[in-house]
Amino acid sequence: MTIVLAILTGLLLGAGYAPMGVWPATIVGVGLFTWLVAGRTPWQAAGLGVVTGLAMNVLTIHWIGVLGVPVAIALVAFMSLWTALLGVMVSQVTRLGWWVLWVPCSWVAVELAAGRIPFGGFPWLRLAFTTVDQPVSGWLPWVGATGVTFLLALIAQLGLLAIGERRNRVRAVAVALAVIVVGGSLKLLPQATPEQQVAVGVVQGNVNRYLHGTSSYAQSVTDNMLSETIFLLASNRAEGEAPPLDFVLWPENATDVDPLVEPETRGLVETAVALADAPIFVGAVMEGPDPKTTRQTAGIWWHPETGPGDRYNKRNLVPFGEYIPFRDFLLPRLPVLEQIGRQSIPGTEAGVVAAPTAAYGDLQVGDIICFELAWDDSVYDTVRGGADIIVSQSNTNTYGGTFEVPQQLVLNRIRAMELRREVVVSTLNSVSGMVDTSGTFRESTEEFTAANRTFTVPLRTNVTPAVILSPWLGWALALVGVGAALVGGARARRSERGHEATSTDQRTPVPMKIR
Repeated sequence: MTIVLAILTGLLLGAGYAPMGVWPATIVGVGLFTWLVAGRTPWQAAGLGVVTGLAMNVLTIHWIGVLGVPVAIALVAFMSLWTALLGVMVSQVTRLGWWVLWVPCSWVAVELAAGRIPFGGFPWLRLAFTTVDQPVSGWLPWVGATGVTFLLALIAQLGLLAIGERRNRVRAVAVALAVIVVGGSLKLLPQATPEQQVAVGVVQGNVNRYLHGTSSYAQSVTDNMLSETIFLLASNRAEGEAPPLDFVLWPENATDVDPLVEPETRGLVETAVALADAPIFVGAVMEGPDPKTTRQTAGIWWHPETGPGDRYNKRNLVPFGEYIPFRDFLLPRLPVLEQIGRQSIPGTEAGVVAAPTAAYGDLQVGDIICFELAWDDSVYDTVRGGADIIVSQSNTNTYGGTFEVPQQLVLNRIRAMELRREVVVSTLNSVSGMVDTSGTFRESTEEFTAANRTFTVPLRTNVTPAVILSPWLGWALALVGVGAALVGGARARRSERGHEATSTDQRTPVPMKIR
């Protein structure tokens, strides 16, 4: 029965993520997880954590299976180890008073670690990413995704406390409601629209994804980008009152070969730039330090007069998606990994590109490429570095039609709300459009369809408290969570040695009578 409850808990946790989006289920799942592991031994809690994690991860990130079943099994299993660690921490901190606070700190600590270890981590499933359509999201620009994870976990613990302890019920409910109501109220705060704006053309070229890996694929990608750019220009010019485009945004991998090296691809880009008579921000696959074995994913500012200019190289690369850790050892044993192609090399600079246009000679564009949406520092560095406008370039060709697409869409919405900046989204064949500062996705395209859009986007210089506070807050809460787990573990060991505890109920303040 306990195993069944652990599976149910994992499914409830996962139900809040896109495309399901049943966010109340996640809150219930967080509370149920605490109830399930509280007072148990570390090994018992770890086992239940693994089962919970397996259920949650199979439900939410099974899309990685397009790279092969072994890759899916490996990622799901590894990510479930973090839930095992969370189970151990929660089982220890619930032995202490004020466990309602220490449990949320434990969630933050595990999310922080999962987003960094190993190989740069994979912070794709964070509690904050389930809040896009609920009142708590109003806290995003103030405490960031890290702080919102804490608040969501806190609400769940307060709910558990209210169910199990009558004497604390009123206070627990009052605090939970306060967090929710204040969050909802913060969403109502107005935001000024700056006088300066740019007209951005977004191009979704589409491509036959089944040609990937063939000799004709690279050419067809850029051919399609040029064709849809022509349609964009024709549509824009047909609307007599439409403002001239300041620049055009192409998605990640709009050129599947290096346009600085391959003459035909360069010719297609230059033709598009000349026709637009405006810069194009080109998502490109570039040659790496060793052109035969390495590559870089980049965004290049291509000006009609000066040609290719400033460039951003993608920093956050997904292991087994864009590169292969221990490549020499794994590739011979897992031939399916050959789909990944040349080894991607990460960039080292913040995603801010000097982007001169006819009207704005000193425009700065903040670029977030695909999976980087999940990493706080890469997103925050765009505004720290002085970006006036934020763009999101994605490929998503490999993951089209899977849960990855709506999950990435939610990340674009979360980041727009967190930064209080519009995010202009261009994908190769997925869902493109613009997210406003309230998190509303406007004029979205459809998957596997060539399309174009034109948006008038305000130029902003604001830096939200989240950008400044969230990194420090994350480390502080994580240290508290780890410290509480160590204290709880030490207390449990002393209790066992001294035979002070005679039952589970005496070992933990959590309201175990509801178990």
